[in-house]
Amino acid sequence: MIVKIVNRTRTRGTLHYLFGPGKSSSPHTDQHIVAAWEGFLPDPGHLAPDTPEYTAAMTRLARLLDVRVDQAGANAPDKHVWHCSLRNHPDDPILTDEQWAQAARRVVAAAGIAAEGDPNGCRWIAVRHADDHIHILATLVQADLRRPDNYRDVFRAGAECARMEEEWGLVRVDRPDRTAARRPTDAERRKAERRGRTTTPREQLREMVRTAVAAASNETEFFAALDRLGVQIRKRVLPSGDVGGYNVALPDDTNAHGEPIWFSGTRLAPDLSLPKIRARFHPDPDRGTPTTETWYRAAATLDAVPGHLRQSEDEAAAGQLCALGEAFAAMVVVTTGPTRIEVRRASIAFERATRSRIKADQRAGDALRSAARDLLWAGRGEQDGGATAMILCTLVLAAIAAAHWHRARNHHQQAAAAHQALQHLQVAYRHTTTPRATATRPTRPDTSPQARRREAPPATPELLDALWQVLPEHAEHILTDPAWPALNTALAQAARTGKAPTTVLLKAVDSANSTPPLHPPKSSPGASAANSTNPPPKHEPPPPAAPHARPPHRPGPSPPPRCAPPRRSVAADADHRTRHDFCDLRERGSKGPPNTMDL
Repeated sequence: MIVKIVNRTRTRGTLHYLFGPGKSSSPHTDQHIVAAWEGFLPDPGHLAPDTPEYTAAMTRLARLLDVRVDQAGANAPDKHVWHCSLRNHPDDPILTDEQWAQAARRVVAAAGIAAEGDPNGCRWIAVRHADDHIHILATLVQADLRRPDNYRDVFRAGAECARMEEEWGLVRVDRPDRTAARRPTDAERRKAERRGRTTTPREQLREMVRTAVAAASNETEFFAALDRLGVQIRKRVLPSGDVGGYNVALPDDTNAHGEPIWFSGTRLAPDLSLPKIRARFHPDPDRGTPTTETWYRAAATLDAVPGHLRQSEDEAAAGQLCALGEAFAAMVVVTTGPTRIEVRRASIAFERATRSRIKADQRAGDALRSAARDLLWAGRGEQDGGATAMILCTLVLAAIAAAHWHRARNHHQQAAAAHQALQHLQVAYRHTTTPRATATRPTRPDTSPQARRREAPPATPELLDALWQVLPEHAEHILTDPAWPALNTALAQAARTGKAPTTVLLKAVDSANSTPPLHPPKSSPGASAANSTNPPPKHEPPPPAAPHARPPHRPGPSPPPRCAPPRRSVAADADHRTRHDFCDLRERGSKGPPNTMDL
């Protein structure tokens, strides 16, 4: 059930909407009361509209609802009408009036409006004028002329609706868990547009604070990192002399009076308050002189994240995800060029996947935080191409594992954020492993089938779910294999033709497993799936020669070609060396991912 609550000022006007004809896009039909604070009330829905009886019933119902509001006088709230709508999911069955009445009673009790059988509760009615939803109207004055305790009523009502969905077998609706960062206001967006900025100061400060958190191992280093980033800092000092909080601002972001516009940590994100940042700090050993080995050690630590997410408790896994977000922020600093653009987008997207309603054990991510600080300590330009590709490969596997972990716990928003970060990481990985063009003259576009396979569409959640369902043990390695774009293209083509991706994968696996032992398979399930949707052309054998035909003339050996065969470019040689080094590094750090062609 989807819950929406608003406060209004006029009881009669709200009743007119509930019992009225509605809008052209959603007309009201069969308007009637299904539940109320008492059983003997006038029901305008049973009367013909625009008649004296209908008007009298509306007036009497509005007066009965407003009795205590009139008695409270000036002490009554200005917006005394509590208007709540409960709507079913489109895939849910149509509920009866008795079920909607039970749902209305449970929601008003959970929201603090009127408990079951409480004579001091507020007056309310529930009106149904469609098959899939009802409206609850209540006046926010109790019998003792006090306001009800309906603090955070939307979350309390949503929790009760979640329980009803589980009890009645309804569709589980994704609800806000109060862990998302605050969005920029319309005024902040318009101000950024006037100044020609692509991001608002709130978003820019959030990214800077996260970078400072990733680079610091104590509070002193945290504020020093913010100062190096050019952020204005205002500390909130307690009477005891301790720092109780902080505010940050951009030097060029001021109000009409020329004063800086300050943002506290909690206004940037729920996990950026000073107490929550302190919980992440832990001392680091002396790192010494940064070398390329620093990247290899960091990659080995990142490579263990999927295993921790599968085997650890939920609190420890949540701590791993928080530390993984700091590793994303560190990679933004140490990468360059187009790779940095995509890694930055991945870091911004993955920020939502680092928080959920599960309380994180921050100590579980200490090793991962040390790896992120090692990357920052090594700095930009200290790594080679293979080390950068290796780090991005481990982040891809970690993002896949994070999306799977959130999806298994019905964290739909966090799973979508991890999937979005995965797509940006895949693009960044291609930038790292693709050789740069060395020729200056324009080239023709490559329209070969191989090029179309390389330009595979992004993997949709449906294709990823099918892959996880059929090959759960190899899914992580398949998504990072060079043959994955071909398999992704084949599955997408099969889905467009009406074939289920799960059926195509199962058929490919059965075909690969049924090959005789003396002839080992030369194609993977991905290649089999691709061939099942795009069968190769059949070559007809040549016709037999005539029985008395003269043997054809066989010319002598042809002369050697005038020009030598084309050599690989310098960029291609460099790309070959980069890929060779990347494989060697993967073998030294851990057992490399199996090739999709070997499954």
